[in-house]
Amino acid sequence: MPLRTTTLDLVDLGAVQRSYQRRYDIIDAGTHEPKVIAVVNGKGGVGKSSLSSAFGVALSKLGKDVLLAELDEQGNNCEDLGISNTAMNDRGAAQAAAILEGKPLTPTGQARPHLYVLPGGDELEEVVEELYCQRRAAKRIEDPDEKTAWMGMYAAAIDAVRDDYDVIILDVAPGSEVLQLAALAAADYVLIPSKSDPSSRKGLRAVAKRFATASEMNEVLQLLGVVLFATNSSATNVHKKIREHLESDLRGSAPLFEQAIRHVEAAAVEARLRGKVPQELRTAADLPSGMRQSMKALAGDYQSLTVEILQEMTARVTASVSGGDEE
Repeated sequence: MPLRTTTLDLVDLGAVQRSYQRRYDIIDAGTHEPKVIAVVNGKGGVGKSSLSSAFGVALSKLGKDVLLAELDEQGNNCEDLGISNTAMNDRGAAQAAAILEGKPLTPTGQARPHLYVLPGGDELEEVVEELYCQRRAAKRIEDPDEKTAWMGMYAAAIDAVRDDYDVIILDVAPGSEVLQLAALAAADYVLIPSKSDPSSRKGLRAVAKRFATASEMNEVLQLLGVVLFATNSSATNVHKKIREHLESDLRGSAPLFEQAIRHVEAAAVEARLRGKVPQELRTAADLPSGMRQSMKALAGDYQSLTVEILQEMTARVTASVSGGDEE
């Protein structure tokens, strides 16, 4: 099979550059509204998709218009939201059409009122392949703007629709460096779920490196914080030690959210099997009593975390405005 050849001509450089120019103009005018959150970790199995789905549903219940885009070939969001066997599950085709063909980034539907979805799936394989091709081709380019243009392919597509939503969540594949870099180039904030094991912490450090790379072309990118996942809610001393480790890994560059997500595997599995997030099952009458209590506790974790994340986002915006006023 011959190697695929590509050039940066396949990227609409004009669209990418216009997108970033719009962003810079808005930033300079002081009217940039941070709303794009990339949920990432370099390690799988750390709660990334569960967090993205539960956070998206929680925001939609507050009346916010949310776009949940899964930049992952696994398509776990469809299972979490119960839309795997519906017309909304296009296996990533809408994203592929937007990134590869320049079509508008159009959601496949509403999984919940106010929650618009762009599912992932195997159709994203071509997007990943193209990003890798573009990155290889860019190594031959001298112009620094053109050299990093491939990283802006998602940013250009998302910036064209960002005014349509209050919050945009990007659930990003753990194993694809190019998808992570493209998501970070498009995002305002980075939210990192992590478990306490060394492998998860290694994945977190990988994201920190990619964050530094993306920050060179995306000056508004901020580390929003780390969410500790699958912990024993009563292990206070263990939590303290884990927090110390993670804060050391991040060198104090992002907060570790106080609200962790507890380890209740049976409830988490049941929620995915039913295609609902824990908040939607907290009062389910057909759950056994013990399971209902676990589901209620898990739902409470997600609700408290949502409030904490929103408070942190508000604090960041307030600090930014205050800093601008002082200048």
